[in-house]
Amino acid sequence: MKYFITESKLENTIYTYINNLFGDLHFTAYEDDDGNEMDSALDFYFGDYEDDEHAFYWYDSNFFVSYCLKCPVVQFDEDLLNKLNSLFSDKWEHIFKKWLWEKYHMKVKTIQ
Repeated sequence: MKYFITESKLENTIYTYINNLFGDLHFTAYEDDDGNEMDSALDFYFGDYEDDEHAFYWYDSNFFVSYCLKCPVVQFDEDLLNKLNSLFSDKWEHIFKKWLWEKYHMKVKTIQ
């Protein structure tokens, strides 16, 4: 038996999945060598920071010493990235970018 799903329904399903998966995220800013918070790099995590359940890192171009053509960049935990890719191929990436903008007003150019 074949099932047909519209593109908009698929995108809504992926968006709902991402929203449920990342609904309880927290984030903290990176600190430079002097202990000053840097708003150009954020660590998004589940639960308590000490539990080491990192979801992804967000980097703006100001974080890097040299100019970053790929910035802003989101770097996922490898297991989580593999899970999303196995479920949705690369169809989830533009939906995640939309979700991150809607939830945190953060742009993403590249997902790694």
